Amino acid sequence: METITSNTVAAMLGLADAHDLRRRAEATCRQWLRVSAAEGDLGVLSPADIQVVFERCSLVFDHGILSYPFLETRLGLYVADPSGLCFRGLRPVGHYRLITLLDGTEDDDYFVLEKLKQAETCEVADGRA
Repeated sequence: METITSNTVAAMLGLADAHDLRRRAEATCRQWLRVSAAEGDLGVLSPADIQVVFERCSLVFDHGILSYPFLETRLGLYVADPSGLCFRGLRPVGHYRLITLLDGTEDDDYFVLEKLKQAETCEVADGRA
């Protein structure tokens, strides 16, 4: 069983690497940040204030809406937390998700900014702290 698990994980890491998912997600996320700043959606923040942090790349093979497998690359959007109360000294302000098919084709993406009032704490909308 351990060999199967190791092989599966190695295959998924190879797939993410072959399709350059981290770099592609970060580049598109930064484009979203620039557009959001130009449209005034970042409020007092600038794109330079927001740290883009890789959170995960996962294979979704059974989904409630989509009938096909896909890869989800998720980046967290954070600002410095001078109070030090938030994990790693970073306060969450949103996230970005890149959805790709197994052949690397982009299927969709989501750029989500939390309401600044919600984002003033270490909590995010999905309940993570």
